[in-house]
Amino acid sequence: MRLDSAPMPAVAVAVFDRERVLARQVHGVADLTTGRPVTDECWWDLASLTKVLVTLPNVLGLGLPRDRPIARLWARAAGRAAGGASIDDLLAHRSGLPATARFYETLRAAAIVDAALDTVPSHPRPVYSDLGYIILGAMVEDLTGRPLDGGGLRMGGPVAPAVATEDCPWRGRLICGEVHDENAAAMGGYGGHAGAFGTLDLVVAKARAQFGPAPPCLAESGNERFAAGWWLHPARGIGGPQAGHDGYGASGFVGNRIWFEPGRGYGVVVLSNRVHPVRGDRAPFAAWCDQLLHEIAVEFGRPSSTRG
Repeated sequence: MRLDSAPMPAVAVAVFDRERVLARQVHGVADLTTGRPVTDECWWDLASLTKVLVTLPNVLGLGLPRDRPIARLWARAAGRAAGGASIDDLLAHRSGLPATARFYETLRAAAIVDAALDTVPSHPRPVYSDLGYIILGAMVEDLTGRPLDGGGLRMGGPVAPAVATEDCPWRGRLICGEVHDENAAAMGGYGGHAGAFGTLDLVVAKARAQFGPAPPCLAESGNERFAAGWWLHPARGIGGPQAGHDGYGASGFVGNRIWFEPGRGYGVVVLSNRVHPVRGDRAPFAAWCDQLLHEIAVEFGRPSSTRG
């Protein structure tokens, strides 16, 4: 792998199988305003990877029936517009809730959770939704009486040394070591949808713990297929143009991906700060990832029994 052609200031990539890390590299500049280089010790904003690395295992750990309305499992959801959704509805983005809402412009902390619960499900087809995971994260915390367990990942920040993200127009400053997502920031630093931070090695360890056969499909919408938490192939193309039919994964807005290839025996983690210093066209990042994943498939996509 060569990372010096990446169109992002900083990038970290690891390839792994079920037993070990096969390759890893960290490259670039963590903060363009200072020229500080990225290192193995740097913490990365994981954005929506929080959904699958933190919220998903926390929800499953509750051991609740996943097919019942959350209003029957969680008193706070009773009588609320979104209370009729089940855990699986929310995990698989089939609740009818919208993708997101600009709650942060007027609300803070618990009021954002209440606003999400009061949002009327109106989408007839599955829609990838931050709101569903805001609700799930709050449900976990209310029912356990504890903050979301990051399992080694840091929730919300501040963390250092960190990889800088956007010069945020809403906050009027460069974001480094605190969550980029505005709703998560307004909630106090994290929510069930965003706010986890991890080093490359921590993220790889968390990803490897979930690496296995593709989970069952729970919802479909056009060319999108959702499991509990994960996108299944074709997954908006995040597995690259030659992804395996059983591939699955997740992505994060700031420039992150996890992609599993069970049939080929490996998984990939990509961490970057695509939005540093400003967010822009995603196409260069997507094209670079396509090429990277092609190269990884050529090098590592063979039966694990043939590896030395």
